[in-house]
Amino acid sequence: MNTDLNMKVNVLPVYTYNFLKVNDSTIDASDIKIDTVDCPKPDAVPQGVTLNSGVAFEEAGEIFRANKDKILVSTGVPGEPNGDTSARDSEQVIRTGMGVDVDKLFISAGATCDVYTVDEGAIVEQPVVIRFDMKDGQGCLASNVIHARKNSEVTVIMDYASGEDKEASGFLGVSTRVLVEEGARVNLVKTQMLGNGYLHFDDLGGVCFEKGAIRLVGLELGAKKVWNGSYINLATKESDFTSDIGFLGRDDHQIDINYVADHRGKKTNALMQFKGVLMDEAQKTLRFTIDFKNGSAGSVGDEQEDVLLLGEDVINRTMPIILCQEEDVDGRHGATIGQLGEDLLFYMQSRGIDEEEAKRIMIRQDLTVLQGLSRMRLLCREFSIIFRK
Repeated sequence: MNTDLNMKVNVLPVYTYNFLKVNDSTIDASDIKIDTVDCPKPDAVPQGVTLNSGVAFEEAGEIFRANKDKILVSTGVPGEPNGDTSARDSEQVIRTGMGVDVDKLFISAGATCDVYTVDEGAIVEQPVVIRFDMKDGQGCLASNVIHARKNSEVTVIMDYASGEDKEASGFLGVSTRVLVEEGARVNLVKTQMLGNGYLHFDDLGGVCFEKGAIRLVGLELGAKKVWNGSYINLATKESDFTSDIGFLGRDDHQIDINYVADHRGKKTNALMQFKGVLMDEAQKTLRFTIDFKNGSAGSVGDEQEDVLLLGEDVINRTMPIILCQEEDVDGRHGATIGQLGEDLLFYMQSRGIDEEEAKRIMIRQDLTVLQGLSRMRLLCREFSIIFRK
């Protein structure tokens, strides 16, 4: 089927000045071809994991509805901050970074969802690997739910690629919703290496209960236009969210990102790190928010960005936000925007490294965000191909 897209996405939790042009983003495209609304299946489902495929998108959200009171726990603060946008996404079974319009697209398209359930207490050693081998001109909507029961652990790798044709075009929209029960952990790895003509969005929403954790590693290397959103609800005490995201923008590519850590439980922790490179005429907008709700005493939130600019015409927008209803919290943010320095370039050239090679070295250096995977040997093996290129 073919469809038109006109969706408001990546809306800030609280609006700021319009002239900054960061309050939200719009996916506006006509006659988008969608060949399938089913998600690719993994080659193997490891022991301890159950796959229920072909579930209606709305029906797959039932596990979140069943825990609604627990997810939206609040000790109650009268009133809402000025410009609050939470009502906009109130229809979602679990709030996501890109917002309710993405859910509506999946529902209207009749998309199905694959639900992965990890047995209680199961420590799954082999990762679930979902590969999107897109073809030139192909369109796909794909949705997953990952449900980690108490004291379990699983690693899910999602690889978006379109083969050797760097100029391949098409459409890929992905929704991932995660529920982590008490003491459980989900390691989620996403890499995007689509062709230069692709339109792509990747929407994530998740919730962690007591001592539960989501560890996210992502890499955005391709596609002409990319929207990436994440909203993680740290619902109960000592839950944890860590993300390491790398991106590369080149030519006239556009990258639009919105990440939110919603602290509701006591002593919750969030660390969001972004490292990337912008070249040529690439544009990037990054919104990242730490939201300390009333009752999240003792919580810590840290958001950091490091961007290397390798072009006079690149556009880089960064909007770090900390919202706070609780006094006893520790919130930090920082952003480093840099260029390839003359002294460093001179140093490299004096050792026989030309400017182009120097840039390649710096790009690789700045995308070593995935070195964190060295703590997970299986994932390192999966991504060794990236570092060979």
